Order: sequence, then structure tokens, then C-alpha cells
Amino acid sequence: MPAERPRYGVGAPLILLALVIIVWLPRFRGPIDLRWDAAVYYTLGTSLAENKGYRLLNEPGEIKATQYPPLLPAFVAAHQLVLGTSDPTVVGRGLRLSFFLLFAMYILTVYALARNELPLGYAFATALVCLFNAYTCFLSDSCFPEIAFALLTLLFVLCHIRGGRSFSILAAVLALAAYALRTVGVSMIAAWVIEALLKKQLKVASLRLVLLIAAIAGWQSYIHYVETESTYARPAYEYQRADYLFYNVSYSRNLLQRDPFSAGSDQVSSVDLMHRALGNLIQLPTRLGVAVTSDKYFWDAQWTALNTQLGFRLVPAWTIDAALILLASLILLGVGLQLKRQPVIPLYVLLSVLSLSVAPWPEQFTRYFAPLTPFLALLLFLALRTVPGFFGRVAPPRRRLIETALAGSVLSMILVEDALTFVMMYWKMHQNVTYVDQRGERLTYRLFFYKDAYRALDAGLDWLKQRSNPDNVVASSMPHWTYLRTGLKAVMPPFETDPVRAQHLLDSVPVTFIVQDRGLDLDTRKYLSPVVQRFPERWRLVYHDVINEAPGRKPSETFEIYQRVVP
Repeated sequence: MPAERPRYGVGAPLILLALVIIVWLPRFRGPIDLRWDAAVYYTLGTSLAENKGYRLLNEPGEIKATQYPPLLPAFVAAHQLVLGTSDPTVVGRGLRLSFFLLFAMYILTVYALARNELPLGYAFATALVCLFNAYTCFLSDSCFPEIAFALLTLLFVLCHIRGGRSFSILAAVLALAAYALRTVGVSMIAAWVIEALLKKQLKVASLRLVLLIAAIAGWQSYIHYVETESTYARPAYEYQRADYLFYNVSYSRNLLQRDPFSAGSDQVSSVDLMHRALGNLIQLPTRLGVAVTSDKYFWDAQWTALNTQLGFRLVPAWTIDAALILLASLILLGVGLQLKRQPVIPLYVLLSVLSLSVAPWPEQFTRYFAPLTPFLALLLFLALRTVPGFFGRVAPPRRRLIETALAGSVLSMILVEDALTFVMMYWKMHQNVTYVDQRGERLTYRLFFYKDAYRALDAGLDWLKQRSNPDNVVASSMPHWTYLRTGLKAVMPPFETDPVRAQHLLDSVPVTFIVQDRGLDLDTRKYLSPVVQRFPERWRLVYHDVINEAPGRKPSETFEIYQRVVP
């Protein structure tokens, strides 16, 4: 049975809310982070607000989008309509406030769900694990769907637990909304169906199955409609709908490539897909442990710093994997325990993990697992409460002592790791941002992971904005951010290693400026550098900057912009 809840419990939520504000105090200034996928969502939102449909405005021809479901772009569009502008600076500030409110609601909802299943102390600990999770903190700072998605899934489970006709209808609405934020939300609806089958509620299972089919069919029908249009087969430029151009095609087209970042990649076979899934599942213990603590990068960095300060290796490297595997083992134990009590939660976790395992982007798994963090933390603490019961001959007072010691040790390990990671993030990775926005206003604020490569990119885009014509087209690894910053049409470069073929494809756009950005998440140098080297008569270096990530270190990389030479 769920833990008995006290009649009055405002103290813990108020403390959590105060902690949320403290965590956010250094981050209230400036617009929300609109780099990476966030710029895609923002561009789609602008298209909706301007009544142009669901289109990528950065692309020549403003093609219809098929990758991301539309709820977050609709959320962005609502902000633009309320504020009466599509200016990323103005709307970005409004979105930052909204994401703060979403994050606060997310933490309080985590606590509410955990309080339904656990005693007060454990529920509070579950909320703390989510509150001080470094990657969740970063995601709440960006216009990404993960925080809103996690909030909707938590509310769905709460409504499902409450039961009754009204809450069941609300749960269905929340499940559909979660799917409209992220396609992996289908795992929640599928878990709902399976739970009804396990309880032999065939009529309920049938109704939920209809909802599942309707959700999938609705989005897939739209994708099919777009892909069968004549404009899809005759795009604005030759490689605009290439399967490797992931922002311009559906997930399924990109996911089924053996190498999703290569123009010459074959499609995977069913055997290849199984091998990919198994390879990702082998890493599951580490990924589950990371989801309730921090990225493996931070663990390794702190281990190195500790041993360096001591001057000898006090802590062996294997202890990191051992700690993560311990956490994963407890979480999996919690999955087994919760299958008997509230099966929709462990079923959702298992189905989400299985669906994510076929993805060919393992570097994104920390982000993909972030919405599971509250459920994983809940399962973790459920297991910690149960482990002492395995010592059947131990007297109850001693079992309580074992439970307290075990839970306290695990929570301390998690919070110490989170605290060290927070210090690293705010001290070294919450860097200054300075650029000129669309209104000519010079912005200065801070963003996470704004390394020197991004500083060089923004400085280059400031330069490009002043020296380009409205009909120019830019090739960059961040085309949507380039579009938001300059107003110019911007595309991904072709992922071709053959410079002659790549030049032909760039001519098909045609591209006016090539942005040779180095040190960003997607390295396009191997595609663009051979082009400018093979055809020096066609491309002229017009802008150059130095990227220096480590103070005092000799610069080893440069940022460059090349302009097409007009005969």
C-alpha cells in the first residue's frame, strides 16, 4: 500500500521551492538558451505564430518539418503571440521565466508523486536528487522539451494513481500531450495499455490501445502526407531531404541509417538494429547510475582532481563504475518491487529504455534519460527501504538502523557528487555570453557550456550579419541558430567526404558563405575543409578568429568564414 500521507505537509514543498529559487538565481538574466535543437523549436514556433504552418523557416523554400512533434513549438508560438514579436531576445526572456515556472512545478510534482509512494524523508530525498541533477538543471536553461515532458509524465502517473473517470480522462489528455512533446512519450501510453492487460481489464486495455494507435497514426499520417507531396521529391536544393540531414527528415529515416552522419551510409538490417540495441543496453548500468547523479565526465573529472591534489591515487578508477552499477542495481530492484505495486511506472521505464536503445546517437543518451530521473530516483529509494527487510533474522530496530544507514549513505554519495558537479558547472561552465541581437542591442548574460568555440561563432555571426545580403545562404553546423542570429537562410553542409561531390551539392543551394566552426557538437570540418582546399579559386577566406579553450595554452584551432568567389 502507498505510504500514509500526513494531513499537513507544506514545509517540505516550501523548502523545495526556496531551493529552486536559489538554484535559479544566477540564471534569471538574459534570454533562454536557443542553441542546438532549441533553435529548431523556436523557428518552428515562429512559423506557427506567423500562420505559415509547421515549417523550417531557415531553409530555402521553408520546407515542412517532420522530425519533432509540435507541442513545444506551439508553446513558443504562444509566447510570441502574447508578446507581439518573434524577436529571440524578447521572447527568449519570456521563455526563461516560463521554464523557471515549469521547473518549479516539476520539482513539486516529483515530491507529490514520491510522497504518494514513500515516507516524508524519502520523498524529500527523491525531490532533492532531481533538483540538484546537473543535466536537468542544464535542460531547464534551454528551450528543450525534456522538463515539460517529465512534468507531463509525472502528472499522468499522479492522475492514474488517483483513478476515477475524470482523472482517467485527464491522464489520457496528459499522455497525448507528452507524446506531442517527444515521440518517446508513446512508451507511457504503451505502459498504460500493458498495465491494464496485466490486471485483466480487457475493456480498459482496448480503450487505451485505441488511444495509442490514434496518437501514433496521427503523427505518422502527417509525416506520410509531407513525404508524399511533390515538393518532398523536388526540394529546393539537391540534398535538402537527404536521410543524413536529420533536422529535415523524420526520426525513422535518420534512425535507420547505419551511420546517421554519413551521406554514403546504408540502411540498417534487423540484425544490425538488434546489435545496436544490445550494444546500448550493455551500457545500461552506467546510464541508469548517471541519470540519478551526473554525467560520467564529471565523475572522471572529480576523480582526477582528487588524486591530483593528493599526489597519489587514493581512489581507484573502478570505484566510479562500481558506484554507478550499485545505483543501477538498486534501481532495477525497485523496478521489480514496483511491478507488484504500481506497474505503470516500471513498465514506462523499461519501455523507454528499450525504445531509446535503438537510437544511433549514444552521445545524446544523458539528455534522453533525463525525463526518467524522477522515476528512477523513486525506484531507487523504494529499493533502499526494502533491502534491510532481506535480513529477516535481524531485530526490527536494527533493521531500521540498517535502512537509515544505507539510505543515508546512498543519498550522501549522490548529493556530494551533485554538489561537486554544481560547483564545476557554475564556476567553470556557466560562461559569459556577448553578442549583438537582431535589434542591434549588445547582450551580456551567462549560459552553460558556452565554450570559446561558441564565442567565436557568435562573433563571426555578428561580423557576417553586417556584411551579407538578405538573399545570401550560409552553410553551418548550427543553421537554425545562424538564422536566428542573422536572419539569413542557413543550411547544414552536405555530409560528403568527396570534395567534388560536396562542392556540387553546395552549388545546388547555392551556398554563399561557409562557416568553418570548430569545437562544436557536430564537427563539419571533415566535410568542408576538403572543399575549400580542393577549390581555392571558388572560396575566399573573409573572416578568421582564434579558438583558445584553455588559458595559457597555445591556440590549436581557428574559426573561419569563407565566401563564394563570384566569377
